[in-house]
Amino acid sequence: MKKSLIALAVVAALPGVALAQSSVTISGNIKTGITRFSTDSVTGVGKIKDTAMSDGSSRIILSGTEDLGGGMAAIFQVDNRFNGNDGTSGGGYGVTPQGLLAGGNTFVGVKGGFGEIRFGNLDTHYGKGLDEFGARATSLGASSTSLLDYIGAAPIAVTSRTKNVIRYSTPVMSGFSAQIDYSTAPFAIEGGTAYQTSTTLTTINPGKGQASHAEINYRQGPIYAGISIWDAKVENVTGAATANLTSGALGTTIAALGATAKSGEESMKFYGSYDLGIAKIGAQYDDSKLKFGSAADQKRKASHIAVTAPVGPGAVLFQYTKAQGISGQSNTGATQVSIGYDYSLSKRTSVGVNYSKINNETAATYQFFTGTALQNSPATSRGTDTSMFYAGVRHAF
Repeated sequence: MKKSLIALAVVAALPGVALAQSSVTISGNIKTGITRFSTDSVTGVGKIKDTAMSDGSSRIILSGTEDLGGGMAAIFQVDNRFNGNDGTSGGGYGVTPQGLLAGGNTFVGVKGGFGEIRFGNLDTHYGKGLDEFGARATSLGASSTSLLDYIGAAPIAVTSRTKNVIRYSTPVMSGFSAQIDYSTAPFAIEGGTAYQTSTTLTTINPGKGQASHAEINYRQGPIYAGISIWDAKVENVTGAATANLTSGALGTTIAALGATAKSGEESMKFYGSYDLGIAKIGAQYDDSKLKFGSAADQKRKASHIAVTAPVGPGAVLFQYTKAQGISGQSNTGATQVSIGYDYSLSKRTSVGVNYSKINNETAATYQFFTGTALQNSPATSRGTDTSMFYAGVRHAF
């Protein structure tokens, strides 16, 4: 629920100019819980069992709108992420350092009968589809994003906000809506000719980076369906022995991929669901690719089934996600099963519990989404199976 902080009426000095209304609101949520992790034997460590506090992407959002007249309005939003379990600032998950003020969806723009235009730091392709674990009181780590938005350890679309985005969204017409995004530098390696890594100096060309994203959705009655397409080029990073190219600790290294740096990403998602009343059933298909210039592309297909059933004042959630093996690499597939229950205490407060398990093939490297960033999950190694039990509270304001 949003609460208005400021409401200002401004009367223009010139005659005939309409009254303009400006308002600013504060909203957001805090979502925190406790997680019990269990992993198979990790090299040099053995089997790990760990209990940790976890955050579910808590946030404080400052947003506003100003009536410009003629059916148009100016809009803005500042989305500040923080970790509810330890009070630190969440920032963004990509190459953006943790602790920035506006690590979440932050933008300025205009809207009207033509649709909406935004400029800023925005969610684009990652997370598109049917997953509901992240938006409820259940764990963000149980999200299907853990598999659907990764190729092994390498993320697609940084599994976070895309930086430097120009967005146009159409009005909803007979249930259909569309969105087009363009980023001038999606991975934000800008402002110079070198990117310092832990071991070497890497030559870059900031003019090379760009990304485009398009999606079409249909939502009418019990039917929901959509398609999301992503294409990105990195900033021509070359000359490194080891370098995290896209997302810090969540990224991958050139050493693990060969001598050629990642040059781009391509991904396409199809998703749809039907609400039967007693349950909402959906399916999703994902086809993604990492490009490495002269080296062979790495391709991965994935599928997903989701069921949400209302039970009492809450809902039971079930998801099964399967990532096929990476092209050219044996035993790199994985599956994830998540089941949970979200119980509403009021319109704003809910509690949730869930169990989730990722089964990796012997050379696979999939882990729970935001495992190190928000879930405090222990580090694992190739082929390690990991399970988690979570119980937490979410309050929206």
